[in-house]
Amino acid sequence: MDTLYTARLHGFLNENKTVMDANLTEEGVLSLLIVLGSSLSLVSLVFAFITYSLFSDLRNLSGTTLMNLLAALFMTQLLYVLGVGGAMDSELCLAMASALHYSRLCVFSWTLLMTHNMYMQYQTGLHLVPVTDSNISRNFIKYSIFGWGLPSLLLLGGVIGHSYNKKGIYNAHELKKQNCWFLDKNAFIYGLVIPSYLMAGLTFYYLARSAFLSRYIVNMQPDKRLRDKMQSKRTVQIILFTKITLVLCSCLALAAASKLTDSTGIWIAFHIVQGLQGIQISMLVTCNCQVLKLYTRSLKSKASKHIPNYTAGPSASGVNKSTSLQMLTWDPPPDLV
Repeated sequence: MDTLYTARLHGFLNENKTVMDANLTEEGVLSLLIVLGSSLSLVSLVFAFITYSLFSDLRNLSGTTLMNLLAALFMTQLLYVLGVGGAMDSELCLAMASALHYSRLCVFSWTLLMTHNMYMQYQTGLHLVPVTDSNISRNFIKYSIFGWGLPSLLLLGGVIGHSYNKKGIYNAHELKKQNCWFLDKNAFIYGLVIPSYLMAGLTFYYLARSAFLSRYIVNMQPDKRLRDKMQSKRTVQIILFTKITLVLCSCLALAAASKLTDSTGIWIAFHIVQGLQGIQISMLVTCNCQVLKLYTRSLKSKASKHIPNYTAGPSASGVNKSTSLQMLTWDPPPDLV
């Protein structure tokens, strides 16, 4: 199978070309960077997922939404790598294109849910009396239905539209031209591009509202040190979600441009951004200590529970809660031998 990606970009051998240049061409260097970038993206996403699964507070709704986003990104990157060689079978090609279509929608839906959860947390900060969310499980079920269910409905509509336009669901000739990465034109535009940018628009809306609420809540604090601390934390969170959304939107824009045009430059640019997308997002969420602190607030409280206790009775709690050097001495002193 001779496609633009396999024959021109990667320089793989095919039945029409049996002799390749010995010199390392620009296409060869670019193909090597794309393969390495895609592999590193998968590894970095796995590392980010393990990091948050081990050190984050899983009872926190914001932590679970972030982990679901990382899972959707990993699924997208994996399907992208699997589609490099394309698929000769029509059913397999349609299945790969549909799965990648679904995973891309899941990425945007979970990004929207993250910003919505942040906005709801900022709203609770307006209350004079702290409000704790006692229905985390119920809210997470609602988020899961939206995050994984809405893309399923959009995918179903896209597959039905693809089947109707092609006069048969197993005709995947147009899909094979682009390595089974996209559905046909109508399904791609109306089932992926438009819904994804609508969700991205809502994401930016919640980011703007969250920034406004954050500034209002911070100005309500009487202590300057507390204001600076809250301002720093909320600024890091808003900037993080903004960067993630911009990376996803730029990748989808290049995908749409490469799908609708025959530009080789745009097609190559899409593969570069798609290959490095996982690395960029995983670095945003793991390589900043301030970001990690947003999801690891329970580390200190958990660590205090594992302090060895060598005393018994009421004095045990006193040792755990005190930093005085007097508590390290024997009281009463032991008998002399």
